[in-house]
Amino acid sequence: MTNQVDLNEVRNRVIANQQSGTDLPNATDRSVFVDSEGNIILRPQPGTERQLSRVPQKTFAATVTADRQIVAQKLPNNTQEMSVSGVTGWVYSITSELGDQYTMFAYSDGSLYQVMVLFPAVAGKFNVHDAHLFSDGRICFGDGGGLPTLEQAFAKSVLWATGFSSYLRTDLFPFSINNL
Repeated sequence: MTNQVDLNEVRNRVIANQQSGTDLPNATDRSVFVDSEGNIILRPQPGTERQLSRVPQKTFAATVTADRQIVAQKLPNNTQEMSVSGVTGWVYSITSELGDQYTMFAYSDGSLYQVMVLFPAVAGKFNVHDAHLFSDGRICFGDGGGLPTLEQAFAKSVLWATGFSSYLRTDLFPFSINNL
C-alpha cells in the first residue's frame, strides 16, 4: 500500500456527494479517485487525474426499506410488495391515458430497476424496437434495459403504458425518437 488514506474523509466525501445528488463531482477536493493498483486517492498530484479513475458517488444499492418509502410516497395506493424467487419487487396497477388497464412488477436486478408487464399478457408478442418491450415482458427503458431508481422506473412505466396503448391502436409508439 502506498499512503494511508483517511477513511473518514472518504466517507465524508461520498456521503456529502450522495446527499447533494452529485455522482461524479468536478471539483478534485470533492472527488474520490482510484489508481491502477487499486489504491484510493483523495489528493492526486496535479496533472495526474487523467491517469486515475474517478469513483461514482451514487449509493451502492437501494434497500427494500428505501423502496418502501418511495412506494408509500410515489406509487399507486394499490401497490403491493411481492417476493418472487427471492427478488422483492412491487406490483401495481394503472390505467393508461387511453383507458387501458396495466398491471406491472417493478424490481431491482441488482444494478437497475426493471418493470415487467404482468397484464395484459404481452410477453413475446411484439417487436422489441417498435413496442419497447423485451420478449420476456420487461419494458425496454433504453441502455441496460432498466433505470437507476424505483421512482424513475415507475414514472417511465406509466408513460410507456400510454405509448403502448397508442401503439396498439396506430402501430406507432409516440414517445420515442427511434420510432419517428
